[in-house]
Amino acid sequence: MWVLGYDLNLVWSILIFFTVFMIFYSGIISLLEDHLPTAVLELFRYGKTLDGPVKSSLINLIVVPKTYFTHFYIFSSIYIPTLFYLSIYHYSTNIPVSPSVITGLDIVCSTSRSVNTNPSSLTLVLFLLTLQVFRRLYECVFINQPSNSTMNITHYIVGFAHYFCAGAGYLCEAPGFVLGSSPSTINFSLSSIPVTSWVLSIIFLIAWFYQLEAHKMFAQMKISNPNKHSMPMGSLFTYVSSPHYLCEIILYTSLMLILGTEHMTGVMICAWVTINQTIAALMSHRWYITKFEDYPKERKAIIPFVL
Repeated sequence: MWVLGYDLNLVWSILIFFTVFMIFYSGIISLLEDHLPTAVLELFRYGKTLDGPVKSSLINLIVVPKTYFTHFYIFSSIYIPTLFYLSIYHYSTNIPVSPSVITGLDIVCSTSRSVNTNPSSLTLVLFLLTLQVFRRLYECVFINQPSNSTMNITHYIVGFAHYFCAGAGYLCEAPGFVLGSSPSTINFSLSSIPVTSWVLSIIFLIAWFYQLEAHKMFAQMKISNPNKHSMPMGSLFTYVSSPHYLCEIILYTSLMLILGTEHMTGVMICAWVTINQTIAALMSHRWYITKFEDYPKERKAIIPFVL
């Protein structure tokens, strides 16, 4: 995207802005929490960390139910599989990618992008990400329990932006999707995928399973105590307060490594997810400690035995 004569990578700009904003804003809150207006705090927090209904009349104007998470999983469950199909189609037929697709990627990822992964890695990553968004949509519809938790519209927008950036970002450094590169026919035999990618895929699926288990446990606690928050116990909750956030980091780290660290957008997506989920986990951990006097002292926020 050309802005003031510069070929701007919109996806990178969004990811960098989100990451820097999270670090800066969380740092300000950590240092000055007791001196900040309620609106500033509530703009950052959501769900249980709001500790009740929104108190700021300003933030109340932009509040939406937390159940609206479902909306961007509906979006991503259409968007990501479409990109997966697109990659499979072009790599299996060796038909050149439509100029309109390349132009669209030029607009959001700049014209100066280059090929930094291979067809089998890209299709594997998009397949795994498709599994993730399908499972998250399933959780939102069939597992998550109704609640009065809220979030403001900025969190809602970030959800859409994340999946948009992930899909377009993974695709924009792939062969055939960069102007002047050829799609090359992919070898769909199992032996064409490196052993390291298989190992990373297994790690991805283990994290995928444990994230599902954590969300099921949250839902069961809500069923058992519909009017108050409970202390999660068992499974990975033995070690960390937010295993679902830890699993999210593992998921996107696995995707980054499958693509290869030369794929700069994959690295940026992983960095954004890691920082975002770590900050969210620290917020949840502090909330648990203040709400439960008997909260296990050995339990960490997100990294077992470390943080």
